[in-house]
Amino acid sequence: MGFAPKFAFWFSSWAVIALIGVFVRKPLDFGYFYYFFLFFGLFLMAYGLLLNAIAGRTLKRYGHFDIKRGIKKPEKLVTVGIYSCMRHPSQFGSIFFGVGIAFLTGNIYSMLMAGWFAFFAMYFILAIEERETIREFGASYCKFLKERRPFTFSLQCLKTGLRALK
Repeated sequence: MGFAPKFAFWFSSWAVIALIGVFVRKPLDFGYFYYFFLFFGLFLMAYGLLLNAIAGRTLKRYGHFDIKRGIKKPEKLVTVGIYSCMRHPSQFGSIFFGVGIAFLTGNIYSMLMAGWFAFFAMYFILAIEERETIREFGASYCKFLKERRPFTFSLQCLKTGLRALK
């Protein structure tokens, strides 16, 4: 599957979450607790963007034989940096970004929709993306699959990713 359908999925899921949060009447008034949701949403969005940035830079540095502008599939399996502790940091970051948007709106419907999108995104990643990657990289990815979790919420993993980029 190419980049365009994946980008369309992420962008449309974020847009739907935001639109629900803005245009659907909030059934609950959280009072001052809303500020917790606001800051928690900003934290999740920042964490998601950081994961995406680290993963993208790691792929660019270690996954391509010829560095060019733009986004393209890696030509080799990347197992260093943030990929040394999880298999899908970029997609995990995209999930956090969408959930962060939902919390930022403070709308319970938006939060529920974000939960469903996160579930379907994880299913897509584990059921479809991994099959494509096995076809692309074969036995080396099967070994990689057994050695690493698909996702992890570890600050140590972020540090490992940042160290590899220095």
